[in-house]
Amino acid sequence: MANQLTIEVPYKPNPKQGEFHGLTAKYRGFCGGWGNGKTSGGCAEFFMRLMEYPGTNSIVSRKTRPELRTTTWKMLVDGDTQPTGWRGIPKEVIEVYNRSDLYIKLRNGSEIHGLPLDDPKKLENYNLGLFMCDQAEEVTEDVLLKVHGRLRQHDSPRESFWLFNPDGHNYLWKRFIDPRRKVSWKKLYRCVEATPFDNPNLPEDYLEQFEGLPQHWYDRFVLGSHEVFVGQIFVEWNDDRHIIEPFYIPPDWERWCCIDPGIGHEGAINWVARDYNNNCYVYREVVEKGRDVSWWASTIEELEQSDDFGGPDEELEVRLIGPESQQRAQTDGRTVRGVYEEEGIETELADKDPLARINRISARLRPQPGHDNPNSDELYECFDHDGNVIGHGAPSLYFFKSCEYSIENFPQYRWRPTRTTYLDEQGPEKPRKRDDHTVDNVGHILVSMGDSEPDVPENSRPRNREERFFEDHFNEELAIAAASSEPYIRGRIPTVVG
Repeated sequence: MANQLTIEVPYKPNPKQGEFHGLTAKYRGFCGGWGNGKTSGGCAEFFMRLMEYPGTNSIVSRKTRPELRTTTWKMLVDGDTQPTGWRGIPKEVIEVYNRSDLYIKLRNGSEIHGLPLDDPKKLENYNLGLFMCDQAEEVTEDVLLKVHGRLRQHDSPRESFWLFNPDGHNYLWKRFIDPRRKVSWKKLYRCVEATPFDNPNLPEDYLEQFEGLPQHWYDRFVLGSHEVFVGQIFVEWNDDRHIIEPFYIPPDWERWCCIDPGIGHEGAINWVARDYNNNCYVYREVVEKGRDVSWWASTIEELEQSDDFGGPDEELEVRLIGPESQQRAQTDGRTVRGVYEEEGIETELADKDPLARINRISARLRPQPGHDNPNSDELYECFDHDGNVIGHGAPSLYFFKSCEYSIENFPQYRWRPTRTTYLDEQGPEKPRKRDDHTVDNVGHILVSMGDSEPDVPENSRPRNREERFFEDHFNEELAIAAASSEPYIRGRIPTVVG
């Protein structure tokens, strides 16, 4: 007892920090916009766990060393400037501090290593009891997966903290926040979300500076929205506008189809209908991996003959297939497109320009002045390139609620990060090649449509479920009546028995 040291830490957590300290999951998240206290709260919890478990080997990290040294490490060691906030590791409990190596050993035997994570391989060979990653949205999912295998030290918390800003529906959102995630994940990954308005310790003028931010910056970094992020391509996407309840498509509407052959990855097929007013509806999709052409061909035939929202017995304007289908197999020299033709599925080659596809999709997602909303009476503000309101209208691209893969991945479609070169200020923009199968399909269809006008009667309207029921019932009764009168129609007298 003579060597016992009592330290008073002048730290009073704000309500959201207190909620974070109360989490009991193995993997804890603290997410939100600027100034919500996630880094200081994470550092305070990190230190308290090291003190509760003497001899714990730990890592505090961020993507690059300069950022780690000047932000997260500085916050851990020196604290912030708020009177009742985290004030840094008390000097009395530090036994060894190597500033250049970002290494601290506490008097209770716990060790802290500052580790940049620009390469996930740096985590190999560590036997850890505690881990914390700041700005976790900057590192890859490989880091989180490797941490799963590193938290194995006996007599330690074996926990990790993930402090991050919203960045769309990325791997952190899927594990920590997605309300539809697996039940086991809900127990393993728990998260607190906060905004600057949840932090009462901020200076009075801090929140005033946000008034001039662009709306998507304000939504992400102030309100903590997961629907906007850096590099987002389809910024026009809005669930309430673009996702609609399925309906039975009139038989005289145009139908278009595109196949992503899925060479070396998932394959996908999308069907799009176009109405009399040039509105497009993504009404059916299939996304599968590990299927051969024969399976895809039979699936196409079955769906287009079925009596679903698009059918039955659909007649297509055009059936497209991705240009990669022209690659020849090394074994027999056949192409995927050729194999489809052998299976009875005729196709036309789609375009090769991803930017053209992106432009066509973006233009149709964006409300256009004077364009009627086919799904309701609601109209939306339309803007020019300078952000000025130029009228009210509606988009011309909609997705049936049943197309879940598209609904998940269209708003997450993003530009691939680029680096400045010696010749260019910035490299050419290219979309990230990930989860883009249905994006490509819909883009191919819209490019193929071009500026053409639909060949659809103006009086062709979709039927609701009730109208469909009564029409089907009428047709069934008509068929029964026709069958009972068949002998007379053929000029025969029916045989009477008895």
